[in-house]
Amino acid sequence: MDAGSGGFFDRIAAAKLAWKIGGARRAERSALRVLGGALAGSAAVGRLVDEVRRSGHAEDHLRTAMRASLEEDRADYAGASLRARPFVVLRGVAARAVLRDRLRAARRAREETRERLGKAALDGAVNVSREPFVADALVRAREARARLSALVARHTALVAPFGGSAWPDWMDGTVQGISGLGSGFVRLLRNQLVPRLPALAGLAAGWWAGGRVIDSDLVETLRFWASAHGQRWVVAPDTFEAVRFWFPVAAAAICAVVADRFTARIRARYAPRAVEPAAGGAQRRAISQ
Repeated sequence: MDAGSGGFFDRIAAAKLAWKIGGARRAERSALRVLGGALAGSAAVGRLVDEVRRSGHAEDHLRTAMRASLEEDRADYAGASLRARPFVVLRGVAARAVLRDRLRAARRAREETRERLGKAALDGAVNVSREPFVADALVRAREARARLSALVARHTALVAPFGGSAWPDWMDGTVQGISGLGSGFVRLLRNQLVPRLPALAGLAAGWWAGGRVIDSDLVETLRFWASAHGQRWVVAPDTFEAVRFWFPVAAAAICAVVADRFTARIRARYAPRAVEPAAGGAQRRAISQ
């Protein structure tokens, strides 16, 4: 009874330590990024240092481009006519949305490079300058790594009697099964059940046909007296069934073809152009002759 209670409490303590390890790992990564940024702002030299500086310059360039885009929109908006002003606004919103996306990518790349630089400095692979702010960042990074290492060592000692995991084997299998089922369900929703543009066009066409085409004069008369929407088209029952079936199918097919053609034109217009290979020496001489 005591041994079982001790094992249970050890598992609980190991789970708490795993939670703390996650926080300590995030703190270590943050300290490594600070160290990398300090090295990039110091007199240190090296490939990773230059890469961090280049990423910072790229981020500054994108911020400058966003400010320039806003100033250009303000100037064009003041001189544009009333009909053209909405297009000026839409152009600016779209241009800055693209710039913000590039800015987020540049920021992620800068943080990753800073972290790699800080890790290399902490491992001794990069020469660390002697500026006070660099030395302070280095001390903080070492302290963060020491805290993480101590927590990992305690967690390893606690879970060693249980095969390296704080949870029972059946619980690990259950969690993996639930995770796999959830991811598969999300993929199914995204790829199969979520209606796309052709399906929406077919639904809209079916709704329109059901509201405008009927197969009975009596039903049309009753609808006319009950509402003020006007008359609908009265057709034969066979024609009514054909319209109900084929009209949504045709609308979905036309929408799919138009969307495919439009996507192909967009890709062909905005895809990067292939660089033509340079002509060889003999070919250049033949051309010159």
